[in-house]
Amino acid sequence: MAARRWDFRDEDLRKYSVELEHQVLSGQRRILVNGREVFRGGKFGDTHGEHVFDVDGHNASISIGTNGFGYTYNLTVGGLLIPTEGATIPRPPRPGTTPASPQSFATPMTSAMPTVVSASPSPAPEPDAATVARVALVRRVENGGRWFYWIAGLSLINFALYAIGSDLGFALGTAIDWFLDGALQAFAPSFTWLAHVGTIALFVFLGMRATAGATWAFVVGGVLYAVDGLVFVLAAEWIAIAIHAFALFGIVSAVLALRKLGGDSLSFASAA
Repeated sequence: MAARRWDFRDEDLRKYSVELEHQVLSGQRRILVNGREVFRGGKFGDTHGEHVFDVDGHNASISIGTNGFGYTYNLTVGGLLIPTEGATIPRPPRPGTTPASPQSFATPMTSAMPTVVSASPSPAPEPDAATVARVALVRRVENGGRWFYWIAGLSLINFALYAIGSDLGFALGTAIDWFLDGALQAFAPSFTWLAHVGTIALFVFLGMRATAGATWAFVVGGVLYAVDGLVFVLAAEWIAIAIHAFALFGIVSAVLALRKLGGDSLSFASAA
């Protein structure tokens, strides 16, 4: 579990504490303000997002981004980015008054409490071409990474159908786990299910990393699935070959999109 805490105060010296608990594998998030829970939620495979809440009359939000290996967490309160070492925020605007710009609230800070800076630039009326292009590339990365979830899910269904004695199955599923199943039959026939569970778990993990923007996850998963496709080539299963090729096309397209993004850390919340 990842955890972050921000301690800050306002001009009246009232102290605030915002805590974030992030269950990385399950995707569950929990936000507390001064020990009081203000948000709980999330879903499996959720690697990014923005959560909005209130801090004593201030609009606040926590944004979560990732570069595929680690996560970044940013707290914004009243349009100001709060560093983890603390800061002083202005009073919230009174009802019926026009709030002044953040710069007009400059107050003396101690050495332990740096001045915050505005986190929100002046909004443009329309997104520029570069922003639109980046959003499209990020979507390609997300869509390519979701292929690993499809592979894992249909492999699970194939194994479940086999377990109940059915001859049906999905061509998008994997064949590697069945080779491992056969190898385990000779040594530990009671544990052949581990081959399927391990393969499914691997592709779920690759999907989580790939949708977060990790190039290595696309490369490893793509190579494994290409090798898996060779099994169907040897068996002349043309439908399975075509479906594998279509999935690999999406994966390769996502890798090309990552290269065009220049290896930047992907914050999908900001690109959406």
